[in-house]
Amino acid sequence: MKFTKPALSYERQLALLKERGLIVERDQEALTCLKRVSYYRLSGYFLPFKDTKDHFRDGTTLDQVIALYEFDTKLRIIFLQAIERVEVAFRTAITYELAHACGPFAHTNQNIYSSWFLKSMSIGKPSGFEELMTNLAKEEKRAKEQFAKNYRAKYTSEQHLPIWMATELMSFGTLSMMFSGLRSATKTKIAAHYKLPETPFKNWIHVLATIRNCCAHHSRLWNRQLGVKAVIPHRWKYTVPFADRIYCVAVMLQHLLEVIVIQSTWREGFIGLFDQHPEIDTTSMGFPANWRDLPPWVKQAR
Repeated sequence: MKFTKPALSYERQLALLKERGLIVERDQEALTCLKRVSYYRLSGYFLPFKDTKDHFRDGTTLDQVIALYEFDTKLRIIFLQAIERVEVAFRTAITYELAHACGPFAHTNQNIYSSWFLKSMSIGKPSGFEELMTNLAKEEKRAKEQFAKNYRAKYTSEQHLPIWMATELMSFGTLSMMFSGLRSATKTKIAAHYKLPETPFKNWIHVLATIRNCCAHHSRLWNRQLGVKAVIPHRWKYTVPFADRIYCVAVMLQHLLEVIVIQSTWREGFIGLFDQHPEIDTTSMGFPANWRDLPPWVKQAR
């Protein structure tokens, strides 16, 4: 089958929405919205308002769709705020542990990595370690940070950056890959900083890197099903109905922030967002019905 759909003008896009039952009260504002947010991007927010594939439920307004879109924008911002704190703390912890155990170029020392990370998983493919070194070289070149330029100008005989510089240049994804390749004892020690066993923590870093990329590219976060399921710690004190929904990530972030940030107010900001948008159906995001009455959203006596 060939794709034959033509590109539609903004006016024709608006007319199509009306033909499909969407109530539009102010045409000029609607056209401005379609010029600001593409029809295709907005179409992801049509789904909960439709009764069939091509028709909106009776009474559905464009204002309702826009309100959902704006909620999702705020949700991404508040998740990015939390992930930033976690990412910076993680960079600090992994840098500190490796530098003190193996010196300033610890990340280039193959002895700190698991044997599987040093081997190619298939013929013709680089090992995890080789890929890590390649990624770091690319990220250093792309970043063009002044501290790296100063170091290169002064220490001309050194092939690599010290780890405390290297980890500042690594993307969260590359940092996650490096952590996963470390020996188990090192990962266990770093995970203990966050009151977690090695396996869940390694998985959480991967999940958070994925969510960070989603937010950074302005992709839909509301009702998203995670491509990477979170690993729930054994006998965890929190209720998480689904390991592949956004509620699970929110609980993970709150757990980490309670460890990382003294008197964090992220909890209040997260709850406050849903106070501002009581119309949002949280079920599709994996929230329990009584989530506000459950830890970690209810502060526990220490």
